[in-house]
Amino acid sequence: MVTMADFDIRPMRPDDMAAACDVLAFAFADNPNALAVVGGDPAKAARMMRSGARIGKLGRAFAEVLVAEYDGAVVGVLNAAPWPHCQMGTRERLRIAPRMIGLLRTALPRAATGMRIMAEHDPHEPHWHLGPIGVHPIHQGKGIGRQLLAVFLQQVDDQQLPAHLETDVDRNVLLYQSFGFDVVGTAMIHGVDNRFMWRKAQAPHPF
Repeated sequence: MVTMADFDIRPMRPDDMAAACDVLAFAFADNPNALAVVGGDPAKAARMMRSGARIGKLGRAFAEVLVAEYDGAVVGVLNAAPWPHCQMGTRERLRIAPRMIGLLRTALPRAATGMRIMAEHDPHEPHWHLGPIGVHPIHQGKGIGRQLLAVFLQQVDDQQLPAHLETDVDRNVLLYQSFGFDVVGTAMIHGVDNRFMWRKAQAPHPF
């Protein structure tokens, strides 16, 4: 039986990038928002997430990424960015625009609408913005996502900062609530119910 003791939570290294993007591709192939953007095709959703994660999330200069490793393989990923860099500035958007156009093609307008609505819900005060968080499907249900959250939120608490995230999966709302997040806003994006969640700054963890 695999237990949490068999997993190592650590910062992502440059040579983890491809494996981390693969994990997010598999984890988000059935994600409601991703499927809504690509017309319900899981294979297209996985391809979009694999490349999009590298271009717009894990590969950003401001990204803080933790991975869960098991038996030498990356099986879980948590990405986060600090305010005010959680949303891309004009220069960064222009720099990645050609790659995003090539990746999304006809799905670009739907993706852009979703990103715009999510950005409107981003708090305008210092915080950590978490996401995406994903675990390879064959390792889901083993507490890996919970452990990634626990490790990263300890760092957040040591800085006495709040945290923000969004989710479109009902069961994840309960998971995040167990860590102190509250639903502070909602938005229907292409027919998908998105919840925006906020966790107040906590006291640092005792040593």
